[in-house]
Order: sequence, then C-alpha cells, then structure tokens
Amino acid sequence: MSALVASAPVVVLGVALVEIDARALRDAYREIELAIVGDVARTIDTEIGATEDTLSAIASTLGDREASQDDRLRIVTTLVAGARRLDHVAVFDRSGALVDVIRTSGASGAPEGRIDVPRPPERLPEAVRLAADGESGLGVGEAVTDGRRAPRLLVVVPVRRHPATDRIGSTGYVGSMLSLDAVQARVERLAEAHLGDPSSALFVVDSELRTLAHTDPERSAVLASARDEGMLRGFGGRLPRERVIAASEAVGRDGEPVLGSLVTLDSRPWAVVASVPTRVAYASLGRVRLAVLAGVVGSIVLAVLAAWLVSRRLTAPVRALAVLAKDIAERRFDARADVRSRDELGQLADALHDAAGDLAASERRIREEAAIRQDLGRYLPAPLVEKVVAREQDMGLGGRRCTITVLFADVVAFTPLAEKLEPERAVAILNELFTLLTEVVFRHGGMVDKFVGDCVMAVWGAPEECDDHAERALLAAEDMLRWLETANATWESRFGVSLQLAIGVSSGAAVVGNVGSESRMEYTAIGDVVNVAARLESIARPQQILVTEATKVAAGDRFTFVDLGLRALAGRVEPVHLFEVEP
Repeated sequence: MSALVASAPVVVLGVALVEIDARALRDAYREIELAIVGDVARTIDTEIGATEDTLSAIASTLGDREASQDDRLRIVTTLVAGARRLDHVAVFDRSGALVDVIRTSGASGAPEGRIDVPRPPERLPEAVRLAADGESGLGVGEAVTDGRRAPRLLVVVPVRRHPATDRIGSTGYVGSMLSLDAVQARVERLAEAHLGDPSSALFVVDSELRTLAHTDPERSAVLASARDEGMLRGFGGRLPRERVIAASEAVGRDGEPVLGSLVTLDSRPWAVVASVPTRVAYASLGRVRLAVLAGVVGSIVLAVLAAWLVSRRLTAPVRALAVLAKDIAERRFDARADVRSRDELGQLADALHDAAGDLAASERRIREEAAIRQDLGRYLPAPLVEKVVAREQDMGLGGRRCTITVLFADVVAFTPLAEKLEPERAVAILNELFTLLTEVVFRHGGMVDKFVGDCVMAVWGAPEECDDHAERALLAAEDMLRWLETANATWESRFGVSLQLAIGVSSGAAVVGNVGSESRMEYTAIGDVVNVAARLESIARPQQILVTEATKVAAGDRFTFVDLGLRALAGRVEPVHLFEVEP
C-alpha cells in the first residue's frame, strides 16, 4: 500500500503527459489531413480546368467559319490526339443531340479507331447544357462507371461562332467523358506517402455521397456509397450546399474510431475526406505510457522485492498447486504436487491428486469405448454404432418398415478365377475389392449390409432415412465400376488377373432391423426389394448396372437409362420392368 501511495504523483504526471501528447498528435494529424485534402482538391480543379481548356480550343476551332471544314477537322483531330487527358471528343448539335465522336488512343490507351470507355450520351442532359451556356461556359455531368476502372465525368463547353463574323451565341457543344484516373492515382499516392497505414482512407465523394476516388480502387470503380463513413453519416445522404470544413473524431465504416477531416470543394458539389484510425494516430502514446509505467515500476520495485522475499516461503505451496492444476488441464494426470502441509492447502493437494486419478481412469474408459466403436464399425453402419454405444438402439429382435434402395454387386466368374489362384491371393484380391466397395458405399451415405462370398449387399435409406436413397445408390454403383478400372491395373501387374462386376439395384419397402436369435442376431433388411436386387445382379452382364422401374423413377433425371422391357425373374410370378444405367 505504501508503494502505491508513493507512486501516485508519478502516475498523475504521466497521465498529464499522455494527454498533452494526444492533443499534439491530434492537431498534427488534422493539419496533415487538411493539407492532403487541399492537394486532392487542386488536382480535381486542375484536371477539369485542363479538360475545359482543351475542349474550348476544340470548340473555337469548330466555330471558326473562316477555315475550311477539312482544316478544322484536321486541327481538331490533332488537338484530341495531343491531349493527355482526353481519349475522345463528342460533338453535339445546338439541341444537345450527339452528332459524332472523335476517338484516339489518348490517355486511356485504347487502340486507334475504338474507345473502351462509356459512350457519351445520345443527348446532353438539360442541366449540363444550361450550365455550358451560362456564365462559366462549362457543364459537368454526373459521374458514371463501367465497374472496371476509375469513374468518368461528362465535361461540356459550347461551340460559338467566330467572334469576328458572328456573335449570336452557341451553335453546338463539344464534350468528353473525362476519366478520374489522375485523381485516383493522386489519392493513392498521397495516402501512401502521408497517412502511413493501409487502414487509413482518403477519398472523394459527389453530392450523392458516391465514391469518385478512393484509396481502395474497387470502391471508386463501382461508385460505392460512402454514407456509412464516419465523417459523412450526419449529412442525411447528401452534401450540404454551403461550404464545409470539418475535423473531428468519428467511427469508421468498420466500427473502428478514426480521426477525420472533410472539406467541400468550391468548384464542384463534391467533398474530399481523409481519415486515420486513432490507433495509428496515437501510436506514439504507447511509448509515453511505457515511460510512465517504467517510472511507477521503479518506484515500487524495492517494496515489491521485500514483499516477495517474505511471501515466497508462504506462496510456494500455492505455486505447486497451480503447476499441478496446469498439468491436469494439459492431461498430464500422473503429475503430483509436493505439498506437505496439513492445512487447507494440503487437503486441496489431496483432492487434486484424487481428481487426476479419476480423470486418468475416465480417459482410459473413453479410449476403450472408442476402440469398441471402431470394432463395431466393422460390422454395423456408423449411425447404428453411435446408437448402440449411446444405448439408444433397441437390441431386441424385430425392425421397422421403410422405403430403401438395395444394391448387390457380384464379381463375375470369380469361382473359376479363384481355382487358378492360390487361396491366399484370392482372399487378398477379394479383401482389397471389398475395401474399395465399402469406401464407395460409405462415401455415398450407404450401409454395407453383408458380404456373401464374392458379393456385397449395400442399403440406402436405413438406418438413417434419406429422400435421395436411389440417387445415392446409382452414384455409388457408377463409382464402383470406375474405381474397379483403376484397381484392375494394380491387380493385373501384381496377380495377372482383372475383375468385373455385375450390379443390381432395386427400390421399395422393406423391414429393417435385427434378425436372428436372442444370442446371435444381424442388422439387415428383409423384403421383396432385397430379393429383386439379388436377382438383377445374377442376370446382369459384366460391368452392367440393372435397375427396376421404381429405382429409375426415384433417382430422377440425373441418369440416362436404357429400357430393357419386362423380364421374368427366378422365383417371381410377375415380370419386372428393367432398365440399364448408361455410363
């Protein structure tokens, strides 16, 4: 406590220094921002003014009736080609209708004879035409964009008859879609040179608060709205007509506090805004805070050192218990704390030791349960395994009726093939095949019901119901044939043999559940749909997928089928309408 009292004057002095530094930083950044804003404003005025001068020269040439038409056109073309800021000039008649467009490679770099910019309007907006006929002799339209580059402005000046021959007034207009590329480039350079952080922003907005230039070019390319920028939120979606110069702290578009400045232009109803996150502007305050902290720490270090020497002996058991708690949290359950006191800390150590032992036993049980779950997964589908482990599955005999799709895939002529191979090789090939087929079934959300010799039976729609069981089964059947081609290449090189599958698929109602006896049971599907699928597999040709009409209808339009007509199946009185799935 005495150390805290002694350090109070140092803390007060440090707080005062921090406040003085913050005020100085705030003023300095505002001066920088206002200077940058003024630079951008001058760039805008320069671009529009230079464009106006070029257009005025072109208008004067077009209005010179003493020169021939060919001479005027040659001079105008030369002026357009030599203009750095213009890549085209549009000519309008006295009513404002578009007459012609003179194109050149110009500033945009478009090839000769074409223009990769928004086409000038077919008719000048009334407001632009009236402004051009006014005292200023200049009309400027709203910004437009093609979404790929900086916005463009329609800049128009009137064409007047030659002063020496006629003073009636304008006979037409010339204009151009002025690119704001130069303004955009200037904004990016100034932001990089003076704002010093990627999260800072420098941008220009029009009267509708649309972004004309921005440190993020993607925002200006689409004329993104800047209404959510902190310095513009109080304008209600439009810039005021009166002159505004503002500098204050605000909340940025991403919710971060910023130090911002805003200035509206005299020549245009636009505004230039600069903002810097306060964390950047006040970054040097961290050094002041560190100095204050160092002074406070220095004033109390002696007192703390003395207290530490005294308390070390008292806090040793607490530290040991903390280390033990950390070891337990990191699952090192064999760790123990050397606490020999007989007080409450000793009792706490004994309790933590008992807890570590219980947690170790619990983790062993979890590992055993995971091993059991893995073993069960070799015999039962994964959803059923989870229900069995969670004691949610009824293990009694019986089942429930549901609509499923059953697939049988059998190795064609495996018996004579097995006679040619050693039993070990035949079993190895069969195991690899069943592994491949099982992975395909699982990948498509199916259940491997059983393996019968060289045949596999799979089910979709049970134990977890799904509406697309037929589609999943046919996708699995196609994958089986595709993956078998890859596997055959390996078996051909290793064993000199290749396999072919015959596949039958049937959809319909069945009873799915536990079948067998109380001592030995099997989770399977029983019903005519199973028998039909098995019969289809038995008559299918190598690499052929046969399905019933019910499966075709349930699978939808994703597959192509060949109608094989009605077929009589062994053991069935009624024939079955069969279809073949085309690859």
